[in-house]
Amino acid sequence: MLDLPCDLAKQILLQRELDPRDRGTRGWQSRPRTDQPFSWFESVYRAVEAEQGPIDSWWFNANTQGEHTGWHTHSRWARVGVLYVQVPAGDIEFRQGGAYWTESPKPGDLLIFAGDLEHRVRLNTSQQVRISVAFNFKR
Repeated sequence: MLDLPCDLAKQILLQRELDPRDRGTRGWQSRPRTDQPFSWFESVYRAVEAEQGPIDSWWFNANTQGEHTGWHTHSRWARVGVLYVQVPAGDIEFRQGGAYWTESPKPGDLLIFAGDLEHRVRLNTSQQVRISVAFNFKR
């Protein structure tokens, strides 16, 4: 579990306001980045790198009530991760072959898994925004 800055959720929601791209019910994602330009995110970025190794790309996710992320993989990367910032509702679900399983993360949890593992984020049923940061790690 990572220690998150108290204003991290607020800063990510500000980024959403600055880049209000509409993805319908799939939620908001910031543009993928290969650099780290935000002083308010520096400690989190460095903590993830120290724990998991060099980051290739990353982005913020913010899902309001009724939003979700459909099934997908990150097959270009061997390892990927999701850092949970605010988690009111909406588990992450995985599937491989005929097996399905879910994780119910808490704020500060960093889930790491294979890039070719299919996953999705279930519907956010809460009135509170679900916020996470996704990472693709260098090979």
